[in-house]
Amino acid sequence: MSKLTMYTPSPFRIRTIDTSTNALFWHTSSTGGSVTSDARLLLDTPRSLVYRTTGTPSIDEFDVSNPKSPTTTQLNTNKRVNLLCAALAGGFGQPSHVDQRLYAGGSDGFIYTFPLDSSGKTRKTTSDPAPYEVLEAHGRPIIDLTITADGTHAFAIVQSYDGKAAAVTKDLKPMPHEPHYFADRPQWDTIPNPRHINLTPDGHYLVVTGDENSEKCTIIDPTKTESREYWLRYGVGKGGTLYLDNYAAYFSFKSMFHNIAFADGLANRGFDANPPTESNFVAAGAGSILYTKLSTKEVAGWPYLHCRLANFRGGGEVDILWSGSKFLPGDHCEDMFNGVGLIAEGS
Repeated sequence: MSKLTMYTPSPFRIRTIDTSTNALFWHTSSTGGSVTSDARLLLDTPRSLVYRTTGTPSIDEFDVSNPKSPTTTQLNTNKRVNLLCAALAGGFGQPSHVDQRLYAGGSDGFIYTFPLDSSGKTRKTTSDPAPYEVLEAHGRPIIDLTITADGTHAFAIVQSYDGKAAAVTKDLKPMPHEPHYFADRPQWDTIPNPRHINLTPDGHYLVVTGDENSEKCTIIDPTKTESREYWLRYGVGKGGTLYLDNYAAYFSFKSMFHNIAFADGLANRGFDANPPTESNFVAAGAGSILYTKLSTKEVAGWPYLHCRLANFRGGGEVDILWSGSKFLPGDHCEDMFNGVGLIAEGS
């Protein structure tokens, strides 16, 4: 069986999609409770860990090595500040002082890190060592960040109260005799009210996007001081950039899929859902995107869901089935009504 694994944030569930039959299954009962619709998930594939940020003082760590019985741990800072976002470096050969740390953006303008514990399988439940202070934040929240593959630099979005903010880069190398680590490079201008920041796998481009209705983005070459602002084909949609390769960033706005090319800033139309529709849930990863829409049919007071899967270029769009039907019962799929999920290659 060819499989994809899907993780949903609210409540947290692990589902399997059989791509040979287009059938949807679920392994777990509800775990971790319902959370806000802007909760975000982050996957640490080598360790079978999924992290969920909810804008509270805790990050949820789900151990999904046994998908039928995941376990949950909470990660916190000593200062009990709200943790608004999380990122992993994901590369190999990272320096020992940053190796495989989980990074989290704090509501106080600091970046907190969570190293692996002694088992090497999960992370310490309290941030360590002292956090990195982003001087340009001036105490404002870090609402999103991304890390270079070697774990040595972070790029963060600072919350803006004046309609304009900047992406900030930091050198994460250790600085002796200092309690914190400070920003060491200039900030870049971005679109007004930036919300998400992503780094291409090769590290050559940063993409900054706004809320889901924003129709602009900023593209940054991290080796230069200037930034470029571009119009998108549609709004950014839920979750900001859903997929990123070294050539383009991909988005979904109300089930209309589009992208922007880095080389020339050309905004391209991808494909529209069949038929186009408002979609409150979308999941992305492993080169695939899944979205749901409400049906007029109901079961036990819950609307049925219509669910479709495609690749990011619009190929192979298919209905996802539940017991042979293209209508998914809402009382069994309440985690697929709202939010942004993750898709990974199945094991």
